[in-house]
Amino acid sequence: MTRPTQSATPVQSEASADSDQYNSEKGGALALAVGKEIKSLRLSLNMAANQLAEAAGLSNAMLSRIEHGSTTPSFTTLVSLSVALKVPVSRLFAAYNQPIDYSLVRSGKGINVQRQAHRSGLNYQLLGHLLSGEKYVEPYLVTLTSDCANNPGFQHTGIELIYVLEGSMIYRYADAVMELHPGDTLVFDANFVHGHENLLTPTVRILSVVFNLRT
Repeated sequence: MTRPTQSATPVQSEASADSDQYNSEKGGALALAVGKEIKSLRLSLNMAANQLAEAAGLSNAMLSRIEHGSTTPSFTTLVSLSVALKVPVSRLFAAYNQPIDYSLVRSGKGINVQRQAHRSGLNYQLLGHLLSGEKYVEPYLVTLTSDCANNPGFQHTGIELIYVLEGSMIYRYADAVMELHPGDTLVFDANFVHGHENLLTPTVRILSVVFNLRT
């Protein structure tokens, strides 16, 4: 009995085909992003395409294909282009790696929150947040009124920036005591004791921004 012969050509699995398609699409997106960044950098330097091509040792046609994302440049070519554009090689990937997270809070639409123990006369309004990443930023609109007890007892991790929008107060940071007025900016390590000691006006409104790392 004659057995059917097996094909010597391996059959590509669906998973392998999907992987190849994914890698192709990812490579195409990378080529487009790199080409876009190269063109953007060239235009920012008021450099004609033929000038960049000559400086990088490329033909005009090759540079055109790279800028349009129709070809993926070699690492050697990327180095030549980065030298000609006077930027690090990593800069050419900026458009591909650019984060897209953002937060927009319209005027008066911040979220009222309670930070640490709730205190009368002290209101925190969260103005936004980041959605991902190991770093985070918490911007608050803080309103202090005469009902707020004088207590410079805040301590937390991160770096804090305070910008006075309205009113004046006596503020303590560690052993330093200072007057803060509209337009003043204070930046400090929030691990040390800080907070207002006395309000000099009935109401004080500040922008407080805390920078920290996720743990």
